[in-house]
Amino acid sequence: MNNNKLNAQLLRDTATAAGLLADQANYAPLEDDLGPLRTEHAANLAQARLLETTVMGDDSGTATEQKAGAKTLLKALAPRLAAALQAYAASKTNPDQDLAGRVRYSTSEIKTANDATFATTVAALLKEAAALDKELAKREFTADDLAETTRQLARFEKKQTSQRTTVVAGATDRKTLIALLRRNANLIKEMRVQLKPYQSSPTKHAVWLRFQGYTKLIILGGGGPKGEDTTKP
Repeated sequence: MNNNKLNAQLLRDTATAAGLLADQANYAPLEDDLGPLRTEHAANLAQARLLETTVMGDDSGTATEQKAGAKTLLKALAPRLAAALQAYAASKTNPDQDLAGRVRYSTSEIKTANDATFATTVAALLKEAAALDKELAKREFTADDLAETTRQLARFEKKQTSQRTTVVAGATDRKTLIALLRRNANLIKEMRVQLKPYQSSPTKHAVWLRFQGYTKLIILGGGGPKGEDTTKP
């Protein structure tokens, strides 16, 4: 369910809660039947409002943008680091015969890797570079480049974790919010059944009309108001 529909239902439930309280004296004979429904509806609305900010203000998009920015910088740095390491590994001054195998990453392999593999590859390259700053500097990968690569990898991994956490938490909160709103939609249906006798009442018809008014679901951009046949989320 998109945020427009969630917002519409929150607004409908807010108007319903206020309308029921304002009209309470006018349906006093039905209080024993409507009171419990009204109370549960209000409690559900209060819980829904607590979740509203988290669900509507989900910042996973921001985390995604920041992670993409870090990855873009790393895609420029990591191939240069790999090339410098590979050049050193192939040099006669390198005593580590296994180094060449450990740093054998092509530019295309680095740039097309998925997020998890990409982070693992860059971390592996940085690990090999730890004690080779002078050798790498001679091959156009400076200490500043190493520091920047380390910083951007930390940023990338942090935003990757943040994004996963936000998405999981946001999905859980959204499901809870939807369940609360769906329950309130059903409560409104139950209230409508109780108030139905007022529809043709010579003295209580206005109560029925007001109830119909504040329980209408209006979705902006969704074709206008929706009446009693569309109370489900």
